[in-house]
Amino acid sequence: MNLSPEEKITLETYQKIAKEWAISHSNQDFWKKEFEVFNKILPKGKILEIGSGGGRDAKILIKSGYEYTGTDISTEFLKTAKAENPGAKFLHQSVYDLDFPEGTLFDGFYCSAVLLHIPKSKIDKAFDSVNKYLKPGAIGFISLKKGEGEKMLERQSESAITDKRFFVYYIPEEFKQILNRNGFEIIYQNEIQSTSKTTWLMFCVKKTTNILCN
Repeated sequence: MNLSPEEKITLETYQKIAKEWAISHSNQDFWKKEFEVFNKILPKGKILEIGSGGGRDAKILIKSGYEYTGTDISTEFLKTAKAENPGAKFLHQSVYDLDFPEGTLFDGFYCSAVLLHIPKSKIDKAFDSVNKYLKPGAIGFISLKKGEGEKMLERQSESAITDKRFFVYYIPEEFKQILNRNGFEIIYQNEIQSTSKTTWLMFCVKKTTNILCN
């Protein structure tokens, strides 16, 4: 895994706070409206979750009948996700290094609050990796934070662990251009202000054959 220094620090933090983070982010209703839209567009099929975290969204996807595969770069997150979803398929894989048997193609992907840790200089590399395993017309869900720039944020977690994570922010038009050049069209878009400081951007996208970058 060829990670930037900022990504390595972020991964180290998640390894330390995985259980605490999973508990504090266990609200299954957070993306309820967006999941309903995603489920209406793609009611069944093989789903790849990129960044499964503690397994919260896996529960919803599995319960809804999707043929689920989850991936995460954090081994500690994977432990929690597996415990929360016995028998489900979880793999230790980075978004940059997705690796499935030849011929594996997914009908859709779910990527909640993951790309917000990917440096803008590497976002196309991440999409290149994802695109290899998507069927034409595949449907995806993506959420990230609204704003501008990139920065490392530091705070004390509830367990007094120093929480240092790298965040990337987008304005809608900027991310739309990234999606378009990587072969995706937006079929649903919304914003939710969850706190005074955080506004989430949500997209449902469809894979097209028009990829403008490699």
